Amino acid sequence: MQSHHSSSSTGAIVNGCATSRVLAPNRLASILGLLYALTSVLGTVAFFATFILFLGNLPKVSQPWLVPSADVGTTTAPAEIALLWNAALLAIFSLQHSIMARPFFKRFISRMVPRPLERATYVHAANLAGFLFVLLWQPVPIVLWDVKHESLETLIWIGFGLGWLLLFAAAFSINILELLGLRQAWHWSRGRRQTPLELKTNWLYRYFEHPMYVGVVLGFWMTPYMTLGHASLAAQLTLYIVLAAVYERRDLRARFGRKYDCWRTGQSRRGTPARVPALTRVIGLELSRHYQPISIQPLPREMRALLERL
Repeated sequence: MQSHHSSSSTGAIVNGCATSRVLAPNRLASILGLLYALTSVLGTVAFFATFILFLGNLPKVSQPWLVPSADVGTTTAPAEIALLWNAALLAIFSLQHSIMARPFFKRFISRMVPRPLERATYVHAANLAGFLFVLLWQPVPIVLWDVKHESLETLIWIGFGLGWLLLFAAAFSINILELLGLRQAWHWSRGRRQTPLELKTNWLYRYFEHPMYVGVVLGFWMTPYMTLGHASLAAQLTLYIVLAAVYERRDLRARFGRKYDCWRTGQSRRGTPARVPALTRVIGLELSRHYQPISIQPLPREMRALLERL
């Protein structure tokens, strides 16, 4: 569940246009490679459709389409055993995401498949790990909250929907085909070399450091019906996301250096203040333009005269 700022690591990177050429694979290898990458995309669509139904107990908690879901279903195991079982499934899911994203594992995978298909391999493994915990999930139906107020329930569902919209919008903004490995396979099949990635800081990334992470965490927690099993899933994956963000920052700092640091601290290359939303952005820029100690614009005449008299 990677937000990374690059497709190989959630959050904000897109590839430039490929300009140089490399040796293209033969026709059969090209077709098989593209099919391999395409099935990773289709698998991701299938997983997220299943996962959203699973988390939301959709279409309604009394008759979910998926049983077991995150909250609904029967289990013969005691609650403690079911929680440990689910934690182990989520640990497999988290470890797959973390280990396969490390450079040493990417090098290992690239010995078995062409390097441009490494990302598609990662996505296939992520889908398998995701389906594994969904299919083997053990509900723990100890109810923590059950919202019955119609207006509050509607607001919670809006938050649930907005979370997933935010996730998918952020994925599209950083080139979702790159994120899922299809673009790399396409360039490889055409004999094109991809140019280095660039840091992307516009659109959603002007307001969120990790919009994909924010979206998926909303999806975990925004539910009017929460059981202990669902809460354990949300807590464990939220903790994983927090830890993943730490490693992502380290990787991005190593790749982009000062440019990434300036973006994180809300500064442009000229050292002007961060562009924050709406009115605060306008006020901040105007105050900075007039009153920063080091500024392109000179001090107003009245202020300069006052300072000379002191």
